[in-house]
Amino acid sequence: MLGCRFMLKISRALSKAKQNDLPFGGINVIFAGDFAQLGPVRDPRLFSFVDTSRVGTVSGQEAVFGKLLWFAVTTVVILTVVMRQGGDANSLFVGLLQRLRTGSSPDWNSKKWEHTPTIVSNNRIKDLLNERATEAYARRTGQKLHWYYSVD
Repeated sequence: MLGCRFMLKISRALSKAKQNDLPFGGINVIFAGDFAQLGPVRDPRLFSFVDTSRVGTVSGQEAVFGKLLWFAVTTVVILTVVMRQGGDANSLFVGLLQRLRTGSSPDWNSKKWEHTPTIVSNNRIKDLLNERATEAYARRTGQKLHWYYSVD
């Protein structure tokens, strides 16, 4: 996955190579990727919110400029047919991938997901999944749910 600062590095390198100050040296660039992949390491995602607390740093400013370059992309083609895992034997898996891409959750109360591990890319998503699974378990077992918070 391409990050904001790396996007700026690509643009600067192309501008220098083409001796043109326009974004990406004034040439057309085709980006191909999968936003459902894990994000870049130590570089903000192109579709993440800008961290305004860091705009006073060089790294924060580079992230903002890289994000602005991403906003300059004018044509997007979204591929919707899964080719690699095609066929009836993989339909359950392909359905799961599609729900992950769109952010819709599977039916956690279904028996087929009862013993399936869940892997996520950040703690915020992990916490949301844990909350939903806890609430579903309480509903399924008819137990009252109590939340307790620790203050250090």
